[in-house]
Amino acid sequence: MEVLYLADNLHTSLPPEIVQLLALIEFNINRNQLTALPQEIGQLSALTVLYLGSNKLTTLPPEIGQLPALKGLFLYENQISALPAEIGQLSALTVLNLRGNQLTALPPQIGKLKALIKLSLEENKLSNLPTELTTLPRLRMLHLHQNPELKIPTTVLGSSDWEEGNNHWTAPQTILSYYFSRTNNPARPLNEVKLLIVGRGGTGKTSTIRAIQSLPFCDTEESTAGIALCDWQMTDCKKDTVTAHVWDFAGQVITHSMHQFFFSERSMYVLVLTGRENNELEDAEYWLRLIMAFGKDEHGNGPPVIITLNKWDDKSCRPKFDREALQERYPCIRAFIETDCKSARGIDKLKKALAKQADQLEWVHQPFPATWDDARNKLAPKRKKRPHLPFDEFRALCTANGVEKDIDQIALADVLHNLGIALNYRRDPRLRESTVLQPDWLTRNVYKLLRRAEKKAGVLTEADRDAVLRQEKDIEMRAYLMQIMERFEVAYCTETSESPLPKAKAPHWLLPQALPDSQPKAAATLAAATEATKLRYSYPALPEGFLARAIVRTHEFIEQEGGKRLQWANGVILAMDDARALLRATPQERQITLTVVGPEDARRKLAGLCRSHMREIHSDIPGLGQKEETLFKDQWLDSSVVEADEKHGKPTPLSIPGVGSFQIDPTAVNNAYDTKAARNDEWKPKVFISYSKANVRQRDSLVNQLNILANEGLMDKHWHDRMIIPGENWNDRIQAELNEADLIVLLLSNNALGTKYITQDEIPLALARHDAKQACFVPIILEDCRWVQFKTDTKTQLADLNALPEKGKPIVEWKPNQLKGWKSVSDGLAVVLTEILKTSKKRDTRRR
Repeated sequence: MEVLYLADNLHTSLPPEIVQLLALIEFNINRNQLTALPQEIGQLSALTVLYLGSNKLTTLPPEIGQLPALKGLFLYENQISALPAEIGQLSALTVLNLRGNQLTALPPQIGKLKALIKLSLEENKLSNLPTELTTLPRLRMLHLHQNPELKIPTTVLGSSDWEEGNNHWTAPQTILSYYFSRTNNPARPLNEVKLLIVGRGGTGKTSTIRAIQSLPFCDTEESTAGIALCDWQMTDCKKDTVTAHVWDFAGQVITHSMHQFFFSERSMYVLVLTGRENNELEDAEYWLRLIMAFGKDEHGNGPPVIITLNKWDDKSCRPKFDREALQERYPCIRAFIETDCKSARGIDKLKKALAKQADQLEWVHQPFPATWDDARNKLAPKRKKRPHLPFDEFRALCTANGVEKDIDQIALADVLHNLGIALNYRRDPRLRESTVLQPDWLTRNVYKLLRRAEKKAGVLTEADRDAVLRQEKDIEMRAYLMQIMERFEVAYCTETSESPLPKAKAPHWLLPQALPDSQPKAAATLAAATEATKLRYSYPALPEGFLARAIVRTHEFIEQEGGKRLQWANGVILAMDDARALLRATPQERQITLTVVGPEDARRKLAGLCRSHMREIHSDIPGLGQKEETLFKDQWLDSSVVEADEKHGKPTPLSIPGVGSFQIDPTAVNNAYDTKAARNDEWKPKVFISYSKANVRQRDSLVNQLNILANEGLMDKHWHDRMIIPGENWNDRIQAELNEADLIVLLLSNNALGTKYITQDEIPLALARHDAKQACFVPIILEDCRWVQFKTDTKTQLADLNALPEKGKPIVEWKPNQLKGWKSVSDGLAVVLTEILKTSKKRDTRRR
C-alpha cells in the first residue's frame, strides 16, 4: 500500500502494526482523535507526506526523526507544546505546518532542516525564536502570526494565507531581520505614519493639509499636479508625537493610475468630499473601493479612513448621503467630520481624530533600531540635494552607520519605502538598483509624461521623453522613469525600426489610458458575435486605468488594420492564430468583458491567455472583490462555482427563465479556457527562465507562450527573478529554483553573455543538471551572438544543445512579425515538455 487515507474518523490511536506498511508513501489521518503516535511510526522509511492535522497530539515521539524521505509534515491544530530535538534529522523535509499548537519555544535543531521551504508557526505561544532559523537557506515562507509575545507587527509578517502566491508573502529573512535587530540592538518607537489625502479635484485636499498644519487659508491655491508631499507633526497623540508623511494626490482622472505606486495597507487615509456637483456618494464609493483594493491587510481589513465633508459653510456644497449605511459597507471608515478650511471649522476635530487612529495602529509605534535611525538620519541631507541615488551608495551609507548585514539594509529600505520616505522597487530587476530619495520627483515626472501622452493620442517617443525630462540630466534615470511606467503596466514599449541591431532601434511607448476614447467599428461586430467564448468581470469599483494593465500585458497580440493598432482607452482587439478577441471595459457598469471568436482550439488558447492575465492582475490587487462569470447557453455562470463543481465531480445547475432548470457538465464549460489536463492535480514540469534584465520585454513574450502551454496542461508554472520577494536572499532563491526546475530556458543575447551571474552561475548549473539528466536545458536565441563559442567546465556545452527558434534563426530576424518566431519557440518547448511528462516518474507532495 502506497497511500492510506483515514481522515475524518474517530481514531484515538494507531496500532503498532502500522510498521508493516513499508511501501507507504502518503498517510493522511487528519481530523481524528489521536493523542499520541506509536514509536513504530519511525520505521515507515518510504513515507514522504504525513498529515496529522486537527487531532489531540501533545507530543511527538523522537522516532519521528527516523523518516529519511519525509518531505511534508502537517501537524496543525493539535496541542503540541514542544518539539523533540530529533526533528532536525528530517533532512528531506520541505514543508512543516505547526499552526494552532501550544509551542512556547523551538529547539535549535530546527536549523538543521536545510531543505525546508515552508514553515507555519502561527497561533502558538512562542516567546522567542532561535537564531538557527536564519540558517535555513531555502526557507521562502514563514508564518509567525498570532504569537503576541514575539511583538512582530502583522504588517511585517505579511500574508498568512498558506496557499497564496509568493508576491503576497513577506520574505522570512525580512521577518527574522526585523525580530533579531530589535532583540540585539537598542530601539526607539518609530512614531511615523504615511497619511494619504485623496478625493476628486477641487474638493479642497491641499487646503485641508494647510489647515491641519495651521497654515493660513489661500483662495488662489493651485490644483496639485501629480502628488505633493510634506511632513506634519501630530502633537495630539497620547503616547508620543507622531510624524505624518502627508501625500496630497492629484484628483484628475488621468493621474489615478499612479496611485497604485503608493497605496498600501501601512497608511492612513483622509477622503475629502464636497456636494457641489451632487455626486458625493459616487465619489465616496469610488475612492473607498480603490483604498480597499490597494490597501487591505492580510486579514482583509481596510486601512483607517476619515471622511471630511469639506466646504461645509457653503450650504450648496454640503454632501448628502446616508453616513451610517456607507460606514456599514466600509467598516474602515472611522469618522465623518464636517470641515471648512476657510473658517477652520472642524479642523481641530480632524486633527484629534487622526491622532486617535495613529495611537491605535501597532506599526506606527513599532521598534526602530538605533543603527537604522542613524542611517536614516544620514540619508536626510542627501534627500534635500538629490532626487535619487544608486542602491550601492545606500548600502555603503548603511554600513558606515552600523547597518552592516545585507538583509538589514534591505529591511530598512522596505521601511523607508512603505513610509514613502525613499522609494525602492525591489521586485523588479531593472528598478532595484536605484533608490528614489524624493518621491515627488517620481510622481511629478510621471505626471508630466502622462500629460504629454494624453496630448499625443497615447504615444510617447524618445524625443518626447527627453523633452519632458530635460531637467533630469541622468540619462539612465530617464530610462528608469519609463521602466517604472512599464513595471506598473501604465505603458508598453515598441520599436519603430525593423533593424536587428539594438542601437538602431527607435523605441516609442504607448500609454493605453491616454488613448482616444473612440472604438473601431470592428469592436461592435465582435461584441455581437454569437459563436464566441465570453467572460465577464464585475467589480465593486473599477480602478481608473485598470484595463490598461491587461492591454500592456497582451500588446504583442494587438490586431492592426491599415497599419493602425486596434486599441483605445477602454478596449483592445487581439489576434492570435485564427482567433480574435475583444477585451473591453464599460466603466459606468464597472465591468470588463472578453469575447473571443474563431476555431475552437485557437479560441481556447487566446481566451485562456487573456483569462490568465486577468487573474494575475487580480492576484496583484487582492482587494478588488471581482466576480468572474462565463457565458454558457446564454446564461452567465460564476466561474468559481463551475470550477469547484468539476473538482468535486458534481454537475453544475443551470436555470433558464421560461424553460426550466438543468444540470450541465462543468468540464464542458471549463474546456473553453484550458484543457482538462491543465486542471488536474497530476505532477507537471516547472520551468525556470534565465535572462538579462535588458531582455525583460522578450521575457514577457516568452511568458505569454508559457501561459498558453500551461493552459494546455504541459507544464505547472514558470519562475524568473521578478518573483523574488523583497528582502529575500536573491542568490539562494535563484539557486533553489534552478535546482528544482525540470526545464531551464535561457534567453540568449549579447547582454546575457555579458552578465557574469548568468555565465558563471546559472549556465554552468543548468548544464550540470542537463548532464545528470535532472533537467532539460534549452537556449532561445534572441539575436546573433557568440553563444556557440561560449565554454564552461561541464561535459555538455551550449553549442551542443538544440536551440530555438527552429533552425537557430534569432527572434529579431523573424520579420515582419516576431510572433511567428515565438510561436516556433512555443512549438519546440511543447515537444520538450511532452517528453518530460512521458519520462518523468516524479510525484508531488501537495497538501490535500
